[in-house]
Amino acid sequence: MIKFYIPDGHLERKTVELFEKAGYEVSISDRDYNPKIDDSDILLKRIRPQDFPFVLGTGKGDIAITGSDIIKEFRLQYPDMAGNVKELLDLKFGKTRLCAAISEDVFPGIKTVEDYAKKFKGKEAVVATEYPNITKEYLKKKGINAIIRQPAGKTEAWLIPPIPEADMIVETTETGRTLKENRCIILDTVLEATAHLVANTESLKDKDKKKKIDEIVMLFSGVLKSKGKVNVYMNVLKDAELKDVLDVINSFVERPTVTDLKGGGHDIFIVIDEKNLRHILPEVKKKGASSIAVTNTRMVI
Repeated sequence: MIKFYIPDGHLERKTVELFEKAGYEVSISDRDYNPKIDDSDILLKRIRPQDFPFVLGTGKGDIAITGSDIIKEFRLQYPDMAGNVKELLDLKFGKTRLCAAISEDVFPGIKTVEDYAKKFKGKEAVVATEYPNITKEYLKKKGINAIIRQPAGKTEAWLIPPIPEADMIVETTETGRTLKENRCIILDTVLEATAHLVANTESLKDKDKKKKIDEIVMLFSGVLKSKGKVNVYMNVLKDAELKDVLDVINSFVERPTVTDLKGGGHDIFIVIDEKNLRHILPEVKKKGASSIAVTNTRMVI
């Protein structure tokens, strides 16, 4: 059995969708820390994704889904354990930006991080963030001297006037909407992040666990490769029209599957980008294709 940490919060829904597309059934209740999955070889545990690299690094679990920003913060905070966690797959969802932001009411003339550095030259700023090590590295590069504080609550609240607790925050955002609603302006993007599948390196040395982890990676990769793809089926009933239809298809697909039909004619199957449907379907129809059917592609392996 492998212990698989899955995130709560904004990554939860996309994670469950990924499992379902990969062929698993996952059931989660609001207060359930051990979601149910229809695979007896997998034990799911649900806690905050900020803790996943640490618990994997200390050998408490085998694989997890967490943000690439969280992974970087872990590696900076625990360099001795950094090698205990291996990134297996960029899952492409949960896209966020880690941004440096200030209150436009408190600093109305500052529009860039360079402006901010000039404003605080020779001074010590107070910067609030959930990513103190990434922030320390970033501020050093920008020449900003600061006291870095990790708030217990909402980070953006530390910028609210009239007397804010911080001069700057370094905060994750998906759209920037919350920051804008609180009259905060983004000075710079520190880094961009997505959800990643990660593993405990010791688990990858265990033959049975590695076999299961490789299976999960294969299925998840298949789901990712299918994004934006569709299956197209069609018949070409006249032999004389097959070449013309294939000439159209070969502009989009290198090796279509062609099968002879009982009684004459051919069946063709292809997987293509959905955006190309509007180009290929009218043309193959004109060249003699019939009974054209389009379905969603669940996985490409």
